[in-house]
Amino acid sequence: MQSYRAHKAIFLQRRCSTICRSLTALPYSSHEISALKPHFARCYSSAPFFGTPLPPSSRYTNHQSTQCSLPPLSPLQRLTTLIHSSITAFNDPTRADAVAAVGEVTGSYALSNMKKSMQRDEIGSRILRERPLVDEKVAERAFGLLKLYNEGQDLKTSNQHGIDKTKPISFGAAYATFLQRHNFDPNERTPVRFLSDTDLSYVMTRYRQCHDYWHVLTGLPPTVLGELALKWLELMQTGLPLAALSATGGSLRLSSEERDVLWNVYFPWAIRVGGNMKENGLMCVYYEEEMETELNVLRERIGVEPAPIVNGL
Repeated sequence: MQSYRAHKAIFLQRRCSTICRSLTALPYSSHEISALKPHFARCYSSAPFFGTPLPPSSRYTNHQSTQCSLPPLSPLQRLTTLIHSSITAFNDPTRADAVAAVGEVTGSYALSNMKKSMQRDEIGSRILRERPLVDEKVAERAFGLLKLYNEGQDLKTSNQHGIDKTKPISFGAAYATFLQRHNFDPNERTPVRFLSDTDLSYVMTRYRQCHDYWHVLTGLPPTVLGELALKWLELMQTGLPLAALSATGGSLRLSSEERDVLWNVYFPWAIRVGGNMKENGLMCVYYEEEMETELNVLRERIGVEPAPIVNGL
């Protein structure tokens, strides 16, 4: 299974590499231009090829609201959107709207497989039924856990006998630390526009919203190199063409030293970890119910090995 996933990931990467070298721009229709206007963006280093958050968080308050706001695209419109958005995303990785469009027009098959994998899993099927969302309530819980953790650290420091009365950091506290350190808003993500199937629309939404969770689990920073390393893991887990395009196109922007680290350190790590985990294991975790779980305990249960630390990068 690991060998099959690795070969599939490499195949997708090579196909996307060919696309990156051969694509030429095609004009948008007025329908597509209105849908792909630039929005707010995180800093460049935090958002290469995965999509940047956008308000409001209430856009998915019910099942019907996960539907795209645009009519289904014709094959020609889909091809035009793919080519134009791919070139736009490659030239400017902060264009989250273009990145999201690429993911949606190319991802139906992979998203269907992700949905089927989740339906076969007890937790995954419950996620599909209940459709949890990452919003301000999740963040408030996480920051509450971080406050308790910090108070415990203060108690440890003030303890004259040096007895450690604090617990290891919880997943929620670690998540809040990540948000605080990088000034990220967890409930703002690019809305799904090009998927008419409500189930696939939610799977894509869940995939985007869990991205920061995966940063916490892997320990990867939201830098260009860190994002590309995470994209390789996502590719092994989900098979999404967007992950292959991201891992390929984004690597062209790295320095030679960073590229060496990506291929010699993070690529083998992603192949090993992604191959050893169950299929779509990252998607079959009810993270909102794991906030109080110790971070390392959750990692061990899911099968996530923290990414290697490379000093200076």
